[in-house]
Amino acid sequence: MKETRASFALLFFVVAAHIAYLLPQNISSREITQSYSATVCPGAVGDSRTTNLLPSKSTLIRELAQPNAKLRKNGQGSYSISKNALFIEGTPTNVNQIQSSSNRWTAALTCADSSKTSWFVGGTANVTSQSKLILVNSGLGDAIVDVTSFSENGRGATVPITIKASSDKVVRVDSFDPGANRIVLKVETRSGRVVGYLLDERVRGLNNLGADFVAPISKAEESLVIASLPIRYGGNNRAAHKIRIMSAGQVDANVSIEVVSPEGVFIPVGFDNLQIEAQQVNDFDLSEVDLGGKTFALKISSSAPIVASVFTTVRSGSVSDFMWSAPSQSFGSVSMNLYGLEPRVTFVAERIQVIVNWRNNRGKQFSRNLIGEEVLSWKVPANTRLITFTNQSGAKAAMNWISRDGVTHLLLASGASLESASKPIPDIAVIQPTRKTS
Repeated sequence: MKETRASFALLFFVVAAHIAYLLPQNISSREITQSYSATVCPGAVGDSRTTNLLPSKSTLIRELAQPNAKLRKNGQGSYSISKNALFIEGTPTNVNQIQSSSNRWTAALTCADSSKTSWFVGGTANVTSQSKLILVNSGLGDAIVDVTSFSENGRGATVPITIKASSDKVVRVDSFDPGANRIVLKVETRSGRVVGYLLDERVRGLNNLGADFVAPISKAEESLVIASLPIRYGGNNRAAHKIRIMSAGQVDANVSIEVVSPEGVFIPVGFDNLQIEAQQVNDFDLSEVDLGGKTFALKISSSAPIVASVFTTVRSGSVSDFMWSAPSQSFGSVSMNLYGLEPRVTFVAERIQVIVNWRNNRGKQFSRNLIGEEVLSWKVPANTRLITFTNQSGAKAAMNWISRDGVTHLLLASGASLESASKPIPDIAVIQPTRKTS
């Protein structure tokens, strides 16, 4: 019996060895690791006050211009900087930046990692323009971007710009198409890790006309939603709106614009069949349209891919400012630290269902389930700190607010991307030689 068992074991070993020998040996196992990419915030423009709203006091940062410096805890959460751009460790929570000029304007942006293509629909290059394109290179080597300008005169020249490693470069917008009234910029990264920001600032003589950051658009689309457009900020001071649209490709576009308001959904007279010439920038005034009395949104449909944005001017008390509102994208979950800001957030979808969780300045937790149809607005409670929006219906959203310095607009979208990398895992093929074939 023992001999039979020994023979069977030997036979099993021989068969297993032959199978292992004949199997392909070039199969490797890999482990996928994921992490959030680091983001960069631009430095202060001119004499503006600049504050970065970080996830927490323990968020690690360093100045971009010091790539060899160790990341350190910011120790504040609401972190003020001067001229230097800021490098921030990867985090799933958005880092927002507020720049303000006392009693003149305020502007907001979401700090980002990098982008291959960005459309900036906003700004001007006429005599009022103080607008600036800020290009931030967070890489360890020089980077090159190509900037193409478009205006009411059509497509302009493409200008290559080199940005040194771990630095930023500021370029005046009026250098691309001097004298143009309506500007669209396309920024394409040829090499390097670059993120662009556009600040549209305007003055007429000694008079301030306002300023705002123009949010980037990653690609042209045939259907756009621009959310959180205010009617007024207290009293009888109404906001005035203009829509800037451009057909991004080589063909003309047929465009219709729909108003989505809590008081109704409709296409204004004269806005259902707009003819847009290819690569020519157009502005359409909504001042004669009855938009109701509540915060609203716009849905723009086109026969060809377009880029668009809304220019809103506001005069309320001592505030005389403007803001640019770019199209929103669907989001899953977005978190940010508002540090006491009280924006009005507007969601747009056929059916809206969003769960909001937030913590106030005393650490107390709150939750709210927002449910509605077409358009829904909600004002963030006072003293809110960390807040998370969890989207359960594919809604698109943005927020706006007014301060003593001015008005601004911010998209509700994630600023950091989740990056994946594969890590090889050694197996028997590493030490077992492969069988040679003739």
